[in-house]
Amino acid sequence: MAEIRIRNLQKTFGSTQVLKGVGLDVGDGEFISLVGPSGCGKSTLLRILAGLERQDGGEVHLAGRRMDALPPAARDIAMVFQSYALYPHLSVRENIGVPLAVRRLSRWQRLPVLGRWWPGSRACRAEIDREVQAAAQQLDIAHLLDRKPGQLSGGQRQRTALGRALVRRPAAFLMDEPLSNLDANLRVQMRSEITALHRQLGTTFVYVTHDQTEAMTMSTRVAVMMGGRLLQVGSPSQVYFDPANLQVAEFIGQPRLNTLVCERDGQGRIRHHGQPLPVALPGAGPAGQRITLGLRPEALALEAVGRLGLTGQVTGHEHLGSDVLVWVALDGSGQRLVLRCDALAALPERGQTVGVRIEPARALAFDTDGRRLALEAATHG
Repeated sequence: MAEIRIRNLQKTFGSTQVLKGVGLDVGDGEFISLVGPSGCGKSTLLRILAGLERQDGGEVHLAGRRMDALPPAARDIAMVFQSYALYPHLSVRENIGVPLAVRRLSRWQRLPVLGRWWPGSRACRAEIDREVQAAAQQLDIAHLLDRKPGQLSGGQRQRTALGRALVRRPAAFLMDEPLSNLDANLRVQMRSEITALHRQLGTTFVYVTHDQTEAMTMSTRVAVMMGGRLLQVGSPSQVYFDPANLQVAEFIGQPRLNTLVCERDGQGRIRHHGQPLPVALPGAGPAGQRITLGLRPEALALEAVGRLGLTGQVTGHEHLGSDVLVWVALDGSGQRLVLRCDALAALPERGQTVGVRIEPARALAFDTDGRRLALEAATHG
């Protein structure tokens, strides 16, 4: 069992509090991603789990054992860094085998020349080489074992770093933005390979990234961090369709969430610049209450100009292959909305006046503090 329990972690650098009481449970064999903007504390949290930083407060447990006082080598955790951290003078074979050599060979057996003839060295080195070969086969780099890192592509260096972590057979893998140095096509390929590796090993993975696409496509759960706090932990679909607050809703999703500043009328219906919208707040409440309406691009659709819908002028298109993003500047407020449309559908020209229909079931509402509010479809009248 390799469950991880984090309790009330706190960390300060100088006068800046980087972690503010973070708590998180990671299940045995789970793949969880920590995602958030740069500087939110996610990499610091990972380094504390690895033992590379000491927290100022709180506890870390792995498989039921408290890890706070243990050095990195005693934590049974393997970490893959953004920079790969390969030894440039060693071959791929030697880089992958480093953790096994350090763990199994004595100081004398590790000597460059004499060590190979030291008693027991040959058998131990042969066993290490078999395990290195197996890891390299698993990662499809067996044909690169005799090359140096400088002779490898970015993806091959990343596989080598993964192989070095893999041979340790750790209780948990920690990955700190491992794909950020790769080009777009290679990132897509490596995402699928890391996901397949996780399924094959069944080991606990904690993955740090600022790229929400990585987090949403690879993870069983996503932990959204901002300002040193965990704002929401849930499945990719939960944090996308059911965000806990406005910060999460605006961070998760590409293109970014559309937001409209609206007001509630006396019947609970939401209005934008006096225009009634097809959504309402349930129950009694004060008229004039300020509401932020959150609308994902797929929650909107183009329609003919009508009485109950929003209207505006098309200001531009962005072609994404099968989809086209259509930008509309709303009448009255001038706020711009982005809609996701089918590329094969007939699209309005730039400058054309269009209606925008809201799908009530997909709309989100937040109060002035960003807290989530319940919504329902409005009745006409």
